[in-house]
Amino acid sequence: MQTRSRVTIGALLWLLTACTSVGLQPAQSFEQRLAYAYGMHTAVLTATANAVEAGQLDNEDAAAVLRLSDEARAALDASRLAAQAGSMTTAESRLALATSILTELQKYLNERELP
Repeated sequence: MQTRSRVTIGALLWLLTACTSVGLQPAQSFEQRLAYAYGMHTAVLTATANAVEAGQLDNEDAAAVLRLSDEARAALDASRLAAQAGSMTTAESRLALATSILTELQKYLNERELP
């Protein structure tokens, strides 16, 4: 079961970075980058659940990851609302914040993988 979870975690996190390495265009527009960030959020949630199931992450650490991912999701939602209101500066800064949080969470989860 742990091997399957490690493979799933690795596959999800790899998928997030693989698009550019296989020649696919990276997200360019605000809407594309926002959609990509929502995908990062989903991947972090899935990877966290799989890491707990595999015994790679204890409940306390998982709760902390989930709290931070909830904050990132709130920033993504605020970014979307700011864009809809026409405040692109605010939308871009909130998107950058959320993406930064999610990127760091991905790094943390990758470092937690057991050999």
